[in-house]
Amino acid sequence: MSDILNDLGIDSDDLDWYHLSICRGMDTNLFYEKYEADPNIARNIDEMCLSCPVVSMCYQAGVDGNEYGVWGGVYLNAGSVDNSKNTHKTPDIWKRIKKHNGK
Repeated sequence: MSDILNDLGIDSDDLDWYHLSICRGMDTNLFYEKYEADPNIARNIDEMCLSCPVVSMCYQAGVDGNEYGVWGGVYLNAGSVDNSKNTHKTPDIWKRIKKHNGK
């Protein structure tokens, strides 16, 4: 594991959940302005989040931090689910999100 962390430039003493996220290093606009503006981006972000090993920790960090934007596959506004920014989600996607996040 330490070789992987070294390759990623991560000190194991400073390891936090977000260091293991799939989205690490991606354009953050994809999780804010561009998310609901483009249904294809939104669906791709949802799928990426649902395959991420830290999806539940990400969601909880968004809720606990009263964040906005996509956290754990859910667009939040002040740490709460923003229904107007999640309209593209199908019942199947919500079921998968609830399985991971408990919401």
